[in-house]
Amino acid sequence: MAIQTFTAAQVLTAAQMNALQANDYNQTVSTKTASYTLVAADKGTRVVMNSASATTITVNTSLFSAGDTLVLQNIGAGVCTVTAGTATVSSAGPLAIPQNGSGVLYFTSAGVSIYYPSAVTATTSGLVCVKAETAFSAASTVTADNIFTSTYTNYLLNLTITSSSAELVLLYKNRVGGVSASTNYNAQRVTFSSTTTDAARITAQTSFRFGQAYTLSSFFTLNIASPQLAAQTNFYSNGIYNDNAATTPVAIFNTGNHSTATAYDGLEILTNTGTITGFYSVYGYSKTV
Repeated sequence: MAIQTFTAAQVLTAAQMNALQANDYNQTVSTKTASYTLVAADKGTRVVMNSASATTITVNTSLFSAGDTLVLQNIGAGVCTVTAGTATVSSAGPLAIPQNGSGVLYFTSAGVSIYYPSAVTATTSGLVCVKAETAFSAASTVTADNIFTSTYTNYLLNLTITSSSAELVLLYKNRVGGVSASTNYNAQRVTFSSTTTDAARITAQTSFRFGQAYTLSSFFTLNIASPQLAAQTNFYSNGIYNDNAATTPVAIFNTGNHSTATAYDGLEILTNTGTITGFYSVYGYSKTV
Protein backbone atom coordinates (compact mmCIF):
# COMPACT_ATOMS: atom_id res chain seq x y z
CA MET A 1 0.00 0.00 0.00
CA ALA A 2 1.04 3.62 -0.33
CA ILE A 3 2.53 5.49 2.63
CA GLN A 4 0.03 6.35 5.38
CA THR A 5 -0.33 9.65 7.26
CA PHE A 6 -1.24 9.68 10.96
CA THR A 7 -2.26 12.50 13.28
CA ALA A 8 -1.57 13.08 16.96
CA ALA A 9 -3.44 10.77 19.34
CA GLN A 10 -4.75 8.65 16.46
CA VAL A 11 -4.98 4.96 17.28
CA LEU A 12 -3.01 2.64 14.99
CA THR A 13 -5.28 -0.31 14.32
CA ALA A 14 -4.19 -3.88 13.72
CA ALA A 15 -5.51 -3.70 10.16
CA GLN A 16 -3.46 -0.59 9.43
CA MET A 17 -0.34 -2.15 10.92
CA ASN A 18 -0.82 -5.31 8.87
CA ALA A 19 -1.30 -3.22 5.73
CA LEU A 20 1.86 -1.24 6.40
CA GLN A 21 3.90 -4.41 6.89
CA ALA A 22 2.43 -5.97 3.79
CA ASN A 23 4.03 -3.32 1.62
CA ASP A 24 7.47 -4.44 2.79
CA TYR A 25 6.83 -7.91 1.41
CA ASN A 26 4.35 -7.26 -1.38
CA GLN A 27 4.66 -3.76 -2.75
CA THR A 28 1.66 -1.88 -4.00
CA VAL A 29 1.74 -2.24 -7.79
CA SER A 30 0.27 0.06 -10.42
CA THR A 31 0.45 -1.03 -14.06
CA LYS A 32 0.67 1.52 -16.87
CA THR A 33 0.04 0.80 -20.54
CA ALA A 34 1.21 4.19 -21.86
CA SER A 35 3.82 6.79 -20.99
CA TYR A 36 3.39 7.94 -17.41
CA THR A 37 4.33 10.88 -15.18
CA LEU A 38 5.05 9.95 -11.57
CA VAL A 39 2.82 11.33 -8.80
CA ALA A 40 3.41 11.68 -5.06
CA ALA A 41 1.31 8.57 -4.31
CA ASP A 42 3.88 6.43 -6.19
CA LYS A 43 6.35 6.78 -3.29
CA GLY A 44 7.31 3.37 -1.94
CA THR A 45 5.38 1.49 -4.63
CA ARG A 46 6.22 -0.43 -7.78
CA VAL A 47 5.29 1.19 -11.12
CA VAL A 48 5.05 -1.45 -13.85
CA MET A 49 5.05 -0.52 -17.54
CA ASN A 50 3.34 -2.88 -19.96
CA SER A 51 3.34 -1.66 -23.55
CA ALA A 52 4.39 -3.12 -26.87
CA SER A 53 5.56 0.35 -27.92
CA ALA A 54 8.29 2.55 -26.49
CA THR A 55 7.21 4.51 -23.41
CA THR A 56 8.62 6.98 -20.88
CA ILE A 57 8.35 7.51 -17.14
CA THR A 58 8.69 11.23 -16.39
CA VAL A 59 10.10 12.46 -13.07
CA ASN A 60 9.09 15.90 -11.82
CA THR A 61 10.25 17.89 -8.79
CA SER A 62 8.51 18.61 -5.47
CA LEU A 63 6.69 15.27 -5.38
CA PHE A 64 9.17 13.31 -3.28
CA SER A 65 11.57 13.99 -0.42
CA ALA A 66 15.16 13.00 0.31
CA GLY A 67 15.31 9.26 1.04
CA ASP A 68 12.15 8.36 -0.85
CA THR A 69 12.34 5.42 -3.24
CA LEU A 70 10.16 3.58 -5.72
CA VAL A 71 10.70 0.64 -8.05
CA LEU A 72 10.29 0.99 -11.83
CA GLN A 73 9.69 -2.18 -13.84
CA ASN A 74 8.97 -2.99 -17.48
CA ILE A 75 7.17 -6.16 -18.58
CA GLY A 76 6.21 -4.93 -22.05
CA ALA A 77 8.08 -5.49 -25.32
CA GLY A 78 8.57 -1.75 -25.79
CA VAL A 79 11.58 -0.19 -24.07
CA CYS A 80 10.66 2.25 -21.30
CA THR A 81 12.97 5.21 -20.66
CA VAL A 82 13.21 7.06 -17.34
CA THR A 83 13.00 10.73 -18.33
CA ALA A 84 13.79 13.87 -16.36
CA GLY A 85 10.87 16.29 -16.37
CA THR A 86 11.45 19.16 -13.95
CA ALA A 87 13.53 16.93 -11.65
CA THR A 88 17.08 15.74 -12.23
CA VAL A 89 17.64 12.04 -12.96
CA SER A 90 21.19 10.68 -12.87
CA SER A 91 22.43 7.13 -13.38
CA ALA A 92 25.73 5.29 -13.76
CA GLY A 93 23.93 2.98 -16.20
CA PRO A 94 21.30 3.38 -18.91
CA LEU A 95 17.97 5.03 -18.26
CA ALA A 96 16.29 2.66 -20.72
CA ILE A 97 14.48 -0.28 -19.13
CA PRO A 98 14.23 -3.34 -21.42
CA GLN A 99 11.50 -5.94 -21.20
CA ASN A 100 11.66 -7.75 -17.83
CA GLY A 101 14.09 -5.16 -16.54
CA SER A 102 13.67 -2.93 -13.49
CA GLY A 103 15.44 -0.45 -11.25
CA VAL A 104 15.16 1.70 -8.13
CA LEU A 105 14.59 5.45 -8.28
CA TYR A 106 16.09 7.10 -5.18
CA PHE A 107 15.66 10.78 -4.26
CA THR A 108 18.47 12.75 -2.64
CA SER A 109 16.22 15.83 -2.47
CA ALA A 110 12.83 16.95 -3.75
CA GLY A 111 14.24 17.69 -7.19
CA VAL A 112 17.22 15.36 -7.53
CA SER A 113 17.08 11.60 -8.05
CA ILE A 114 19.35 8.70 -8.95
CA TYR A 115 18.20 5.71 -10.97
CA TYR A 116 19.87 2.38 -10.16
CA PRO A 117 19.15 -0.06 -13.02
CA SER A 118 19.08 -3.80 -12.43
CA ALA A 119 19.10 -4.61 -16.16
CA VAL A 120 20.53 -2.90 -19.23
CA THR A 121 19.12 -2.64 -22.71
CA ALA A 122 20.62 -5.30 -24.94
CA THR A 123 22.41 -3.91 -27.95
CA THR A 124 22.36 -5.56 -31.33
CA SER A 125 25.64 -6.69 -32.82
CA GLY A 126 26.55 -5.13 -36.15
CA LEU A 127 27.19 -8.62 -37.55
CA VAL A 128 24.99 -11.53 -36.50
CA CYS A 129 26.12 -15.08 -37.26
CA VAL A 130 23.52 -16.94 -39.32
CA LYS A 131 25.75 -19.88 -40.24
CA ALA A 132 28.22 -21.02 -37.60
CA GLU A 133 31.78 -21.72 -38.63
CA THR A 134 31.65 -24.95 -40.62
CA ALA A 135 34.61 -27.05 -41.69
CA PHE A 136 34.93 -28.99 -44.94
CA SER A 137 37.64 -31.30 -46.27
CA ALA A 138 38.71 -32.19 -49.83
CA ALA A 139 35.46 -30.75 -51.20
CA SER A 140 34.71 -29.52 -54.69
CA THR A 141 31.41 -27.98 -53.58
CA VAL A 142 30.02 -26.68 -50.28
CA THR A 143 26.38 -25.67 -49.79
CA ALA A 144 24.41 -23.84 -47.09
CA ASP A 145 20.62 -23.57 -47.33
CA ASN A 146 17.97 -21.60 -45.42
CA ILE A 147 20.35 -18.86 -44.27
CA PHE A 148 19.07 -15.84 -46.24
CA THR A 149 15.86 -14.40 -44.72
CA SER A 150 14.06 -11.07 -44.48
CA THR A 151 15.71 -10.51 -41.08
CA TYR A 152 18.78 -9.13 -42.88
CA THR A 153 19.19 -7.36 -46.20
CA ASN A 154 22.92 -7.91 -46.73
CA TYR A 155 25.25 -10.76 -45.76
CA LEU A 156 28.95 -11.46 -45.31
CA LEU A 157 30.68 -14.75 -46.13
CA ASN A 158 34.10 -15.44 -44.59
CA LEU A 159 36.04 -18.27 -46.24
CA THR A 160 39.39 -19.68 -45.18
CA ILE A 161 41.12 -22.25 -47.38
CA THR A 162 43.82 -24.12 -45.49
CA SER A 163 44.88 -26.20 -48.49
CA SER A 164 43.84 -27.05 -52.04
CA SER A 165 44.64 -29.93 -54.38
CA ALA A 166 45.87 -27.57 -57.11
CA GLU A 167 45.79 -23.97 -58.24
CA LEU A 168 42.08 -23.35 -58.75
CA VAL A 169 39.32 -20.75 -58.96
CA LEU A 170 36.74 -20.21 -56.22
CA LEU A 171 33.18 -19.74 -57.46
CA TYR A 172 29.84 -18.77 -55.92
CA LYS A 173 26.18 -19.51 -56.77
CA ASN A 174 22.88 -18.44 -55.25
CA ARG A 175 20.53 -21.23 -54.19
CA VAL A 176 16.82 -21.57 -53.51
CA GLY A 177 14.99 -24.67 -52.35
CA GLY A 178 18.24 -26.66 -52.41
CA VAL A 179 18.90 -25.90 -56.10
CA SER A 180 21.75 -23.68 -57.33
CA ALA A 181 21.14 -21.02 -59.99
CA SER A 182 23.59 -21.45 -62.89
CA THR A 183 23.01 -18.52 -65.26
CA ASN A 184 23.41 -14.74 -65.50
CA TYR A 185 26.46 -14.07 -63.32
CA ASN A 186 28.67 -11.10 -64.26
CA ALA A 187 31.98 -10.01 -62.75
CA GLN A 188 34.80 -7.49 -62.87
CA ARG A 189 38.15 -8.59 -61.40
CA VAL A 190 41.43 -6.89 -60.47
CA THR A 191 44.45 -8.94 -59.37
CA PHE A 192 47.69 -7.62 -57.87
CA SER A 193 50.70 -9.92 -58.02
CA SER A 194 54.13 -8.48 -57.24
CA THR A 195 54.31 -5.34 -59.42
CA THR A 196 51.81 -6.67 -61.97
CA THR A 197 48.16 -5.69 -62.15
CA ASP A 198 45.68 -7.73 -64.13
CA ALA A 199 42.04 -6.91 -64.82
CA ALA A 200 39.23 -8.75 -66.55
CA ARG A 201 35.48 -8.62 -67.11
CA ILE A 202 33.30 -11.66 -67.71
CA THR A 203 29.56 -11.77 -68.33
CA ALA A 204 26.75 -14.29 -68.64
CA GLN A 205 28.58 -16.89 -66.55
CA THR A 206 27.28 -19.95 -64.73
CA SER A 207 28.73 -18.69 -61.42
CA PHE A 208 30.41 -15.66 -59.81
CA ARG A 209 34.20 -15.86 -59.62
CA PHE A 210 35.35 -14.40 -56.30
CA GLY A 211 38.77 -15.87 -55.52
CA GLN A 212 41.57 -18.31 -56.11
CA ALA A 213 43.45 -20.89 -54.09
CA TYR A 214 46.77 -22.62 -54.39
CA THR A 215 48.42 -25.30 -52.30
CA LEU A 216 48.97 -22.84 -49.43
CA SER A 217 46.32 -20.99 -47.41
CA SER A 218 43.88 -18.42 -48.80
CA PHE A 219 41.30 -16.10 -47.21
CA PHE A 220 38.35 -14.32 -48.83
CA THR A 221 35.38 -12.23 -47.72
CA LEU A 222 32.32 -11.98 -49.94
CA ASN A 223 29.62 -9.36 -49.41
CA ILE A 224 26.25 -10.49 -50.74
CA ALA A 225 23.66 -7.75 -51.20
CA SER A 226 19.93 -8.54 -51.04
CA PRO A 227 20.04 -12.23 -51.97
CA GLN A 228 16.65 -12.87 -50.35
CA LEU A 229 14.87 -10.23 -52.44
CA ALA A 230 13.33 -10.90 -55.83
CA ALA A 231 15.85 -8.57 -57.44
CA GLN A 232 19.41 -8.52 -58.73
CA THR A 233 22.02 -9.74 -56.22
CA ASN A 234 25.22 -7.69 -56.07
CA PHE A 235 28.60 -8.95 -54.89
CA TYR A 236 31.86 -7.50 -53.63
CA SER A 237 34.77 -9.67 -52.54
CA ASN A 238 38.40 -9.29 -51.64
CA GLY A 239 41.06 -11.61 -50.37
CA ILE A 240 44.51 -13.09 -50.56
CA TYR A 241 46.03 -16.30 -51.77
CA ASN A 242 49.66 -17.36 -51.68
CA ASP A 243 51.11 -18.12 -55.09
CA ASN A 244 53.21 -21.23 -54.48
CA ALA A 245 55.25 -19.61 -51.69
CA ALA A 246 54.25 -17.77 -48.51
CA THR A 247 56.49 -14.87 -49.57
CA THR A 248 54.45 -14.17 -52.73
CA PRO A 249 50.91 -13.16 -51.65
CA VAL A 250 48.43 -12.21 -54.36
CA ALA A 251 45.56 -9.75 -53.73
CA ILE A 252 42.25 -10.15 -55.57
CA PHE A 253 39.26 -7.78 -55.73
CA ASN A 254 35.99 -8.73 -57.43
CA THR A 255 32.67 -7.03 -58.03
CA GLY A 256 29.71 -8.44 -59.86
CA ASN A 257 26.09 -9.41 -59.83
CA HIS A 258 23.57 -12.14 -60.44
CA SER A 259 21.09 -10.41 -62.70
CA THR A 260 18.28 -12.94 -62.26
CA ALA A 261 15.51 -11.31 -60.18
CA THR A 262 14.84 -14.23 -57.86
CA ALA A 263 14.68 -14.50 -54.06
CA TYR A 264 17.29 -16.95 -52.74
CA ASP A 265 17.76 -18.62 -49.38
CA GLY A 266 21.16 -20.29 -49.69
CA LEU A 267 24.55 -20.40 -51.32
CA GLU A 268 27.04 -22.73 -52.95
CA ILE A 269 30.83 -22.44 -52.92
CA LEU A 270 32.52 -24.49 -55.61
CA THR A 271 35.75 -24.84 -57.56
CA ASN A 272 36.47 -24.96 -61.27
CA THR A 273 38.70 -27.98 -60.68
CA GLY A 274 40.20 -29.92 -57.79
CA THR A 275 39.22 -29.75 -54.12
CA ILE A 276 39.63 -27.45 -51.14
CA THR A 277 39.89 -27.90 -47.38
CA GLY A 278 39.01 -25.17 -44.88
CA PHE A 279 36.08 -23.55 -43.09
CA TYR A 280 33.52 -20.79 -43.59
CA SER A 281 30.88 -18.78 -41.74
CA VAL A 282 28.05 -16.45 -42.79
CA TYR A 283 26.85 -13.28 -41.06
CA GLY A 284 23.90 -10.95 -41.49
CA TYR A 285 24.41 -7.19 -41.35
CA SER A 286 22.14 -5.92 -38.59
CA LYS A 287 19.40 -3.46 -39.57
CA THR A 288 19.01 -2.06 -36.05
CA VAL A 289 21.21 -0.67 -33.29
